[in-house]
Amino acid sequence: MAMKTIVLVYGLVALATLLQLADAEGCPFSGSRRNLLQVAPPLPAAPAPLPGPPTGPDVFEGTLLNYDFYTQICPTFKAIVKDKVASAVAQDSLAPAFLLRLFFHDCFVQGCDGSLLLNSTVLNLAEKDQAKSFTLNMFWVIDAIKDAAEAACPGVVSCADILAATAVEAVLQAGGPPIYLAYGRRDALDSFAAAAQTNMPGGFLHVQGLIENFQNQGLNITDLVALSGAHTIGQTRCSTFVQDRFAISGNNPFPDTDYGQEIYSYCLEGTTAGVDRRVALDSNTTTLFDNAYFRSIINGRGILVSDNDLFVDSRTIPLVKQYAADQGAFFNAFAESMRKMSKIGILTGTQGQVRKQCWVRNTIDKVANPFSNFDFDPISPTICKPARTTDTPVCASS
Repeated sequence: MAMKTIVLVYGLVALATLLQLADAEGCPFSGSRRNLLQVAPPLPAAPAPLPGPPTGPDVFEGTLLNYDFYTQICPTFKAIVKDKVASAVAQDSLAPAFLLRLFFHDCFVQGCDGSLLLNSTVLNLAEKDQAKSFTLNMFWVIDAIKDAAEAACPGVVSCADILAATAVEAVLQAGGPPIYLAYGRRDALDSFAAAAQTNMPGGFLHVQGLIENFQNQGLNITDLVALSGAHTIGQTRCSTFVQDRFAISGNNPFPDTDYGQEIYSYCLEGTTAGVDRRVALDSNTTTLFDNAYFRSIINGRGILVSDNDLFVDSRTIPLVKQYAADQGAFFNAFAESMRKMSKIGILTGTQGQVRKQCWVRNTIDKVANPFSNFDFDPISPTICKPARTTDTPVCASS
């Protein structure tokens, strides 16, 4: 019994000593058992849920788009787009670049109104037949989506919205960020090649020219650099840049001179063989949507003048550096700039029409619209197919 008492006393003394030492060292867990319970840190709060896709109306400069536009009237629309884009990607790994480029060309010419898709007529050369549009591709994907949408929801889904939805799905399937757009665009009634000539930025432009071109569309320098990042999955033909980049014989304009020589030799061999070869605008990951394009520019491998100049001009260098170092920052900026671009010159409400076929306009009532341009009506005496090598559309009597 005496031994048990001694052990108990020794234990209490040791505990008291330990608590004194803890208190002397500033440990918050000191004092009585009550204090030990009181100073215990609270459990961390549950993380806030990630924001989901936006919903409801998106009012923009007096026009009404809606994130839920097709939820009730064509609930399978996005699934149709996803399926058709996946089919195109399975056939050609460059499909995302082609489909994204269609949307850029449509929006920059006379707004995101599907005017790019209209075929030329005997009386009018349309946007798709202007020289800057000759390398556009995969119109058939848009037509396939339209056919499926008409079968599921007749007369509801516009070609302008198809171009928008296809572009964001293409980015996603190439490894890029989700981009949430509002819908409800309507289709334009006409299309003019001259507008494409005037409004589409060229790869020969320096930053000042690019800034002015983007400002004409209501876009700023951040939008310019972010949207240029789409070149991460882009390609171009040698004929579009060799003359500008290698204007002086023997001159190598690439900061990475070895790479510049490789490009020049590659293009020259193709020209000798009668082939206008393709060159990837991102030398790192040619079919993956990521921020490697910006690293290519920093490393002196910008193919186009407009690419290389982004890391020459002091107004764009900081953004190029930021996006090269932080893919998340690039993805966020690209998604926001796509949302802005998707609202350029849109038609909504009763403006324009919802075409039954994307390449030809629905017939317009001449009595109700006596001053309308009837060149694009399907009853035109001549229906033209896109011309790819000349400025004259290839026509055949209907």
